[in-house]
Amino acid sequence: MESELIDYQKVFNQIEDHPCMQRSDEQLAGQVKLSCLYQDRYQGSQPESLKEYNLPERRNCKISREQSQEIRLKYSPNTYGKKRLAKEFGVSKAVITRILNNQSWRTIKL
Repeated sequence: MESELIDYQKVFNQIEDHPCMQRSDEQLAGQVKLSCLYQDRYQGSQPESLKEYNLPERRNCKISREQSQEIRLKYSPNTYGKKRLAKEFGVSKAVITRILNNQSWRTIKL
């Protein structure tokens, strides 16, 4: 039973000793200002310098672009559903949903 008890003082000391906790008010204010600056500059979009690193081809994905297109073509509610597609491609139903909703592997429409 004693091994299950958490030593809150020890945890608190670890948090207090963390480098982030040693910052001055000036440093924290500077970080907040910088954060606001980037939010205003990019307005929710990704900076150009990071876009190449976040391309789906560079990620460790289970699904390729071709497979995502195949999923969109095969999907037919009540006939060839998300659960069946998930099992076929070895991913979760949530992954299939994100692909179908263009949240993942977006299709570019011109």
